[in-house]
Amino acid sequence: MERKKGYLFLFITFFIWGSQYVISKYALAVMPPMTVLLCRYIVSVTALAVISRVKGNNRPVKKEHWKYFLVIGGLGYFVSIGCQLMGTSLLDASLASLINAMNPITISILAALILKEKIGKKNVISIVLSVAGVYIILGVGSGHISPAGVLASVGSVTFWSLASVFIRKISADYDPVQISLYGMVIAFICTVPAAGIELAMKPCTVTPAAVASCLYLGIAGTAVAHTFWNKSIKILNASTCSMWYPLQPLVSALLGIVLLGEDITPQFITGGILICMGILVTVAVKPESR
Repeated sequence: MERKKGYLFLFITFFIWGSQYVISKYALAVMPPMTVLLCRYIVSVTALAVISRVKGNNRPVKKEHWKYFLVIGGLGYFVSIGCQLMGTSLLDASLASLINAMNPITISILAALILKEKIGKKNVISIVLSVAGVYIILGVGSGHISPAGVLASVGSVTFWSLASVFIRKISADYDPVQISLYGMVIAFICTVPAAGIELAMKPCTVTPAAVASCLYLGIAGTAVAHTFWNKSIKILNASTCSMWYPLQPLVSALLGIVLLGEDITPQFITGGILICMGILVTVAVKPESR
């Protein structure tokens, strides 16, 4: 039953994260990346603080665990998501999504090195099938490729993978909401000066669409999705959770069809089948021991 809950949390998480590539464009069209990130954390920290107060099960953080919260908040929520927004603003959405789908590889490697999780044959098969499906759907992007955008997206993948491993490391000691809240407070503190410098150099225009985008990114994309991700990592291995990452660009492509009227191509059907096969392989993995 716990594993089924973990899979449900993962599905909701990656559906929301997949939608961000479409929704964030409305904010990034008129606001620079760090400013969008600051707005996200103002909304998400407020939402998580309310949820945390209602639940009332926060534990005092052990002195030796603060270093993990600093990594989760500083590198995971601030640097990684900031790089993701910069990459999305500089690259075609398809190429940014494709690079982001490399998370299963980096998370599995880091989980093996830090948490001593085993990379089984099913994990390798799942990665190969899912990444191949993403590549078939998205190709390699079109138009000019920004080296800075690629570097930002690769940095996002690397830092988020490291943060995910450390979330797993302390997930048995703290509630997922508490981990998300504390991490995002740290990220918020880091984001304030970065957004201030950015706005001083490039003032932004606020539109109703940008406000709605930031609200969605803050509540659903950050507070809800990251809490569910932390819940999933608490139940399942970090490497197992990472196998669901290719679902994210699949959702992005589906939303493009539904919301933007894009055509269903043979490549989309083929890639979607491969991604679903990769996830099914992951679901078939035997329960992990805690």
